Amino acid sequence: MFIRSALAAMALASLGACATQPEPCTTEWVQYRTDRILGQFALENRGLVNDLRRLTREDGKVDPVQSILLAARAEDIQRFARSFETGVVPELNAAIGQCGRHENFVPAFTEFLRRQGVPDSSLQWVAPILALVQVMQAEDGLQSGQRP
Repeated sequence: MFIRSALAAMALASLGACATQPEPCTTEWVQYRTDRILGQFALENRGLVNDLRRLTREDGKVDPVQSILLAARAEDIQRFARSFETGVVPELNAAIGQCGRHENFVPAFTEFLRRQGVPDSSLQWVAPILALVQVMQAEDGLQSGQRP
């Protein structure tokens, strides 16, 4: 009985290992890698993300009680932002950098945000800002002698 269970577990594990990821450096691959990195971050910070979602009421106005509760968690919010900057951003850059190009990052990132419940009207503001930041980073890399 134990041997059957062990063999079944090994078979299931090998099936999971056979799950294919998209071809590297395609839009689908960028989306896959981005979703995995950001998904893990969202999962690790689910409580705070949910608190941030609750900050705005259904009528679109900021809930004063939620804002007070979040203000009391200022240090948590700072750690959240710092961990995104020091953990997630380098991982995303490394994943995108594998292909030597960055143009697929913005669509993948905005799609991730859409899946996280960010409205399209907000994404219209986010995508151009992300694109501008990437251009500025690429120019900074060129000026400092690094390859994009």
